[in-house]
Amino acid sequence: MKKKKRNSNAYGWPMTLGLCLAFVVVFWLLWCLFVAGPSRVHDQVEQERIDAIKSEVPNIQGLNQNNFEYITYQGYTDDTLYWFDMTGQIITTREMQTLDYNKARETAKSTYGIDADVIELAFGYTTPVYELQGSGKLLMLDYDTLEKVYERSLEQ
Repeated sequence: MKKKKRNSNAYGWPMTLGLCLAFVVVFWLLWCLFVAGPSRVHDQVEQERIDAIKSEVPNIQGLNQNNFEYITYQGYTDDTLYWFDMTGQIITTREMQTLDYNKARETAKSTYGIDADVIELAFGYTTPVYELQGSGKLLMLDYDTLEKVYERSLEQ
């Protein structure tokens, strides 16, 4: 019996290793271009917004972001509540003593039948709002008048 002669044109394990390395490099480049890069840009823009807000109001506390009609930020100092736009400029302010979560919670329960589990400050279409979540619904009440600005079901 004659042994079959091995194909001398086969490249073997060096070719396989080279293709695996090429795959890893291409995957890494795609990751950098389409995932990590935009994420870093987003983080940098977010930090610039926060820095702008902190330069506007140096002792701001409890700063958080809200996405409703557009991106806004809310925070407070010892005596004032602040709402900022996405450039870090003040949209509006309210005195801290006007904050009344209990009244907003009572209005949601008595008028709209929503027993609020979570209540936060946000910014509606044109005014600051109380954002209440509970009873499977999201309700936004105008900060000053406690009138309904927005309501939707949270259940899918």
